[in-house]
Amino acid sequence: MKKLIFFLNLMAILCLWSCSDNDQLKFDTVISDNMFTFTAVEGGARLTYNLSDPRISKVKITYKDEYGALIYKVGDYSVNTILLDGFNTAQNSVPVRISFLDRNDNESEVRDMTFSTLSSSLYTFFDNVKVGSYWDGFQLTYELQGEVNGSATVYFVGENPNTHARDTLTLENFQLEAGKFTKAYTLDESQRQSNYTVVVTTEDSKQRIARKQTWTDIVGIEREVLPNADFVLLDPFKLSREEVYNPNGGSGYAPGAFGTKYLFDGDVKGTLGVQYYRPGYATPPFTFLTKENALHKDGNDKYFVLDIKKPAMLGEMRFYFRYPDGFAVNRDFSEPGGGDGYYTKLPCNITIYAWVASEPYDPNADQSTIPSVNWKQIGKVSQDPNVANTERWYYNANMKLNPKTKADLDALQPRYLSVPFDFDENQYRYYKIEFDGTYNDLILPSNNNGKDRVTCHELEVYAKKQ
Repeated sequence: MKKLIFFLNLMAILCLWSCSDNDQLKFDTVISDNMFTFTAVEGGARLTYNLSDPRISKVKITYKDEYGALIYKVGDYSVNTILLDGFNTAQNSVPVRISFLDRNDNESEVRDMTFSTLSSSLYTFFDNVKVGSYWDGFQLTYELQGEVNGSATVYFVGENPNTHARDTLTLENFQLEAGKFTKAYTLDESQRQSNYTVVVTTEDSKQRIARKQTWTDIVGIEREVLPNADFVLLDPFKLSREEVYNPNGGSGYAPGAFGTKYLFDGDVKGTLGVQYYRPGYATPPFTFLTKENALHKDGNDKYFVLDIKKPAMLGEMRFYFRYPDGFAVNRDFSEPGGGDGYYTKLPCNITIYAWVASEPYDPNADQSTIPSVNWKQIGKVSQDPNVANTERWYYNANMKLNPKTKADLDALQPRYLSVPFDFDENQYRYYKIEFDGTYNDLILPSNNNGKDRVTCHELEVYAKKQ
């Protein structure tokens, strides 16, 4: 009997302890609507919450996104907002369940609420996107604001290189960002068409397509090189070095043969000088070289102006390199420290403007009186003057092969610096060229361009094909 009474008392104590423990585990903190605020944003809503009970460890949120997937999110004291995303089209009264958790993950009462959303950037992207013509391809311009997530993929209809059948081909997938952007696509020659069909999709982080749109009959604009025999490089500051060829100039090491006319003679490698190769003499360059202080810098607003004689819709300019021969260093290019200063006079930074004023450009006018609004920037290229030689536009794997004959030179490909232009359907006649920087010698700083001179061998212009 004593044992039975002891056992019953023990059970009673355990039961009381269990009930007391369950009372402690029960999480009965207050939860009310005024603790939560929903703000509609692009693609969802931003939940702001206010925690006052120190027993609360986390906020638990569950809802279904636009695709019907159950979404579970948790917030804590480290922040007071949670983004409720997963929507593309604008939504009203989306059901959401909210509760609190303590440090043992015991859950409070569940509160049923609703929130609204704005259309996502993946959806509104198509309200602000434009697809239009571009050089040998097309361009895409878009602008996004607010909360931006996800990506876009650009396709075009062309020939599948594997099956040779008509197919929709992927061009690029890119992350979307807030701001205004232009994506230009110049297609490979084998894919160029007179008209393009362009397809664009937007995708969320799970690569689900949010929206898709197709554009047809986007006109492709082809480029062709303009005959440059009538071109003139105007020199308002008299910076061009104009000299005839002197076979014995400087004891044969400074033969001259410079002028703006050599920019338009069709020689893109140095072929004109081949017939003058002779041991012990510098080959006449028949090229363009400036005098001192020709670089455009702060306090030295110097430039040249290209007159193409007839207005045209330009898409690109190319500045060519002259291959040196291996006989004698041409001292016309040398710096006071000696050595071959040719490479340090090649431009690595060029800015080009189009003349947009109604009256013709006058090279004899006081250039300081010309309003800056008369010039519109249309192209720029820039590279670090200290970049590795193998990264420079003039670099060729066969650079050590200094050509001594026409056959040697014919085996080498022309090298040029391309300055692409912003797409502009207007036609212009005059183009201001600013040489903003030249390369440095990575081995002998004494060869650097201390007098700010510039050289290039040929100038080509590419315009809309007629």
